[in-house]
Amino acid sequence: MTIQDIALEAGVSTATVSRVLNNKTVRADSRSRVEAAIQKLHFVPNAIARSLMGKRSRAIGVLITSMTNSFYMEITEVIEKRFRELGSMLFLCSTEGDLNTEKEYLQDLVARQVDGIIVIDPSIENYENRIFQDIAARLPLVLIHSWNEFSGINSVFIDQTHGMQQVMQYLWENGHRRIAFIRGSSKSHSYDIKENCWKEFLGDRNIEIRADWLVSLEEGNTEEAIPFARAACLTLLDQSSESRPTAIFACNDLMSLGVFAAAHDLGIAVPEDLSIIGHDNTVLAFNSYPPMTTVDLKMRSLGNASADLLLHAMDPKDPVPRRIMIDPELIVRRSSGITSLL
Repeated sequence: MTIQDIALEAGVSTATVSRVLNNKTVRADSRSRVEAAIQKLHFVPNAIARSLMGKRSRAIGVLITSMTNSFYMEITEVIEKRFRELGSMLFLCSTEGDLNTEKEYLQDLVARQVDGIIVIDPSIENYENRIFQDIAARLPLVLIHSWNEFSGINSVFIDQTHGMQQVMQYLWENGHRRIAFIRGSSKSHSYDIKENCWKEFLGDRNIEIRADWLVSLEEGNTEEAIPFARAACLTLLDQSSESRPTAIFACNDLMSLGVFAAAHDLGIAVPEDLSIIGHDNTVLAFNSYPPMTTVDLKMRSLGNASADLLLHAMDPKDPVPRRIMIDPELIVRRSSGITSLL
């Protein structure tokens, strides 16, 4: 189906059809005939051809690490809605934490002439290799990250150090001294930030960290984190109450669900015998039982801030990169509390 078919059906010129499609001034009767012909013939404009003429694709790309982690999907939902309201569609790409896949997706999106790209949790390596800087020089780019060294690119910075300090201070004030830490084994700056805060907090208070208190899961960012965390915590918690942790922090809510499952399997009461704290405040946190204490990364704020920055980056009149900082907040629910085991 082409505009020639529409023009023939409506009894107008192809130029008139083109003006209607591009929402330009056309006589009312001609517009009505063209619109009726479009509806009758189920005409769909060629988006690629229109983007070539208008030099805009009306599409943006979003890179995430996992399709099964609610953290990424809740942010993406906000971004998609914002740009859909502006008439743009979204290309969603999952890198699965692989550097080469991330690079390939970035190059492919540039080749598709998207209007801009948002990368959630970008790799440090591709920043150090100047992949992101090269992309940012060619089209609007926004990074959502927790690495304070990112510069020269529009970004939304998550102060995860501040969030983790809130976790540790809360547990300490509630009497916890035996605090275990669960993370993914993959190289991740956000994991490293949290682990360093955990170690520094306990070390500053002369608390010896046992080797088994640091648990590293084979998979941390997908739904597989739940069974992996469950299996690891069955070993961690299967010891006397005098030896096992009184609290466990997990680097995301998926891992925390695995901790809940292990505690249930072993008959350990939460929070009476074990406090559990997650991270991200996804939909999983307030649907667990008991409801999960977790660090709120304010996903809606992250999504809206990244959309705002991408729109800023699309404006050629103001090319200076900007950074927005989001402060996480500890949300205390019923999965944690005062310990009586020390």
